Formats: sequence, structure tokens, C-alpha cells
Amino acid sequence: MISFDSQLCTNCGTCVVTCPLGLILEGDKASERTPFMPDNLDAVCAKCGSCEAFCPEGAISSLFDTSYSKVSLKDFRDIGPEQLGIYMRKRRSVRNYSYELVSKEKIERIMDIVRYAPSGVNSQPVKWLIVHNPEKVRKITSLTIEWMQGLLESDDENPMKMMIPTLISAYENGKDPICRGAPHLAIAYTVNSQYIDSTDSVIALTWFELAAPAFGLGACWAGFVKIASISYQPLIDELNLPPGHVVRHAMMFGYPRYDVHSIPGRNPVDIKWK
Repeated sequence: MISFDSQLCTNCGTCVVTCPLGLILEGDKASERTPFMPDNLDAVCAKCGSCEAFCPEGAISSLFDTSYSKVSLKDFRDIGPEQLGIYMRKRRSVRNYSYELVSKEKIERIMDIVRYAPSGVNSQPVKWLIVHNPEKVRKITSLTIEWMQGLLESDDENPMKMMIPTLISAYENGKDPICRGAPHLAIAYTVNSQYIDSTDSVIALTWFELAAPAFGLGACWAGFVKIASISYQPLIDELNLPPGHVVRHAMMFGYPRYDVHSIPGRNPVDIKWK
């Protein structure tokens, strides 16, 4: 349900244009009727909040049962392109971590941002398993190595077999080639379906990785954990997700051991114009 304040509404039509599903109908200026959404379309509404976000007069309120971040945009100044560009280009995949633990309060602050990551039709399918205990992370590393050993001994053809001996050797020599000594893991999971939940999970974790440096943290994709969690039952049991759910991707994170002091180059962007 969406509420339109007739005292504030100027009938500018912004909400009508910005509703992704076209559910809001134009008001009648002659009769001073504000825009509205027919009651029978409540169930169709994706609850994305676009109408509320883009209303210049603040005349729209979403009445769904959801949680809002208490942020005022009244005095907020957008980040300039140069500042944003430096921040994004400075981002690095962090593979060396300090032993300091990240507080649950700080992680929850990051997740409060991440929950606003875009998802298909605003379905918000991504759920989270935060492995906060470093010993649990080490257990996941150990189980992933076990999966690799089994894969190496099998007759299955797999392109990963070429790198597995090096990874196992590193692990046996006291290193962590799986989670890189990170104290924590963020695991995005969803219902096991054929929809776009996997893409939504990658988008959400990308937001997590991009937000992390603002909190003094670093992160890196834990691809081996993700691959092992698909088929290795001991790891699946260790994660203990709700029935019918699967891991979509995982990310290691923590306080970086080293600071970023420069931005490396990249190949020129490859653009085709039409």
C-alpha cells in the first residue's frame, strides 16, 4: 500500500513516470485528485520505493511492513565524480589480514547498506551467513582442502586439477590458500531456484566489497569455498543452511594487514559505439 499526501502533492507526475511497473495512475488536476495506485494492484507492487524516492515534494509514503534506514537527504551533498572515482579505483582484493576481529556492530552497519543492493523486481532474495568465528573459517578452509584432495584423486576431468597440488602443498606448509587467513566470511545464499538469485547475490556481495574500505576493512571473493560448497557434503553440512537453500557466493573479509598507497594501471577500456 502506498499513501499519497494530497496537501503536499503538486501532481507533477514524477511517480507515474518512475514506477517501474507502471502501477501508479495520473491524478486529475481539475478535480484536485492526486495520483493513486488502484487497490487491486497492491499485490503486484514490487515495493521498490521508486515513487517515494523520486517524489520531489515528499508526498508519498510506503506503508509496507519493512525497515527503513533513518537517513535524511536534506543536507546531503552528492559525492563528486573525481572523489568517487578515486575511491572505487583504490579498491583492492585483500588477501592479507590482521588478527583483529571485526565487531558484529560494524558488520551490521555494512549489511544495512548492502540490503539496498538492487535485485530483480526488488525481490531481495539474498540471505546471509556471516561466519564470525575465525575457528569456523579455518574449519571451512580445511573442508575445502578435503574437497580438493578428493577431486584430485577422482577420475573426473576438471580444469582445477592443475592448480590443486600447489594449493594443497601450501596448506600443508601452514598457509591458507583458501581464505587467506581472513577472520570472517560473508556467505550469500538463496532458495535453490533457476531464477536470477545468483546474479542478485553477486551484486549484493559486490556492494559489500565496495563498502568495506569505508569501514577500514578489506575483502576478497572466496571462489574455492563457493565451488566446494556446491557438491561437498561435509562442507554443506558444516554451513547448515536452511533446507532448500544453496550458497551463491562467498567473500572473505577483515582488517587489511597493509594499506593501499597507489592505484595500479589497467588496460584501456574497450568500447564499441553505435
